[in-house]
Amino acid sequence: MSPEGFFRRLLVPVDGSESSFKAARYAVRLACQEGCEIEALHVVDEETANDMADYTDRPVSAILNRMQRSGEGYLEDVEKIGKDAGVEVEGHIVVGIPYREVLDFAAKKETDLIVMGTVGRKGPRRVLIGSVTERIIEHSSVPVLVVK
Repeated sequence: MSPEGFFRRLLVPVDGSESSFKAARYAVRLACQEGCEIEALHVVDEETANDMADYTDRPVSAILNRMQRSGEGYLEDVEKIGKDAGVEVEGHIVVGIPYREVLDFAAKKETDLIVMGTVGRKGPRRVLIGSVTERIIEHSSVPVLVVK
């Protein structure tokens, strides 16, 4: 291992679930040891927004805006976790299909490791969010550390 550490840049996808925050805390500890950067990413799921618009009287744009505001809050929470440990976390929000956006972002930012939780929110979305982790593991060109 080189003096500057094995990893230069970690990517932590966050969806607001406890699992994603647990992964963020783990990534911060790893960043402290490795002296590396952390990028936190929240993906506003456009398919979910479209589905929600089909069952409400709200336009897709309003749903996307609300989902983006929630994502901003999640990123602020992760940035605070980093700040409390002396690690800078840069937060980003994108709109799209979660697993594709995570993989695209990882490639664009030349991420060395993706650190993520096992599953997202509870209830009916649990299977959907869990499949995001599975798809990222399957298609990632960089290592993926799944925090249980």
